[in-house]
Amino acid sequence: MLLSTTAIVRVVILAFEVVIIVVGNVFTIFVFWIQRLRLKRTFLLLINLAVADLIVGLGEALVLAASTIPNGGNEAKKRESPFWAFQVFGSCTSVLFLVLISLERVYSVLWPFCHRVTSTRAYGYSIVIVWVTGVCMSVVSLLAIYLIDNMYANVIYASALFFSLVVICTSYLMIRLRLRSTAPNSDSVQMQASRQRSLRMSRTVFIVVAVSLVFWFPAFVMVTTQDFCSCFPPLAVWFVIVLQLGNSMVNPFVYSFRMPIFQDALKKCLRSVAKPLS
Repeated sequence: MLLSTTAIVRVVILAFEVVIIVVGNVFTIFVFWIQRLRLKRTFLLLINLAVADLIVGLGEALVLAASTIPNGGNEAKKRESPFWAFQVFGSCTSVLFLVLISLERVYSVLWPFCHRVTSTRAYGYSIVIVWVTGVCMSVVSLLAIYLIDNMYANVIYASALFFSLVVICTSYLMIRLRLRSTAPNSDSVQMQASRQRSLRMSRTVFIVVAVSLVFWFPAFVMVTTQDFCSCFPPLAVWFVIVLQLGNSMVNPFVYSFRMPIFQDALKKCLRSVAKPLS
């Protein structure tokens, strides 16, 4: 089926987002991985978040190639493709890692001493649980295509997104209340420096999560209401997809502004690219 001019523009914009998602998150994984020996365990979660966002980009590329383009740019048809399960896997896992990172930050701020002695194995178990949950959500999307009513799948998606939203908002509310109620004390310089690093990391993660919620909220509204209200025109559906993909695209930009190690790695890459051109 030939694409109209409008459909071509929409597909090109989505493809551009996919390229940025893949390049940005591959670079993020590379930076965090080469620095893994001197970074804290929070970066294990950020690496897995980047992998999940990378899967979102790759999943959208598969859906574009196998469903959207052959159907004339009709975004409504993409959920009928089995490749949609790959997209659901990446998106749900990405949101769940935002939840896990939020809980980890609450733990580090409210119980800092317990956080320091928490084993890496506990992080590993948490990461495995998130990936397994993402697989279960993708299985639900496949069942919605072949076996069950799509409404049941949407109820599961909406419930998971709502639960994630509540946990994330509650986590950062608890962090904010704790920081406002904590008075200056006579801790050693080393402990104060450690606390400041933890707070800076919490602020960076908060920015990542807050931006993600802004991009995800329209998708939550659409998933919650689309089975009860046919009030979403194709342009609105496309715009929601653009925002949802933007969630997986924006994190590398936040890291580049907030993390010195990310800034240094980016500068080195730019210098290496500029040398052959000079």
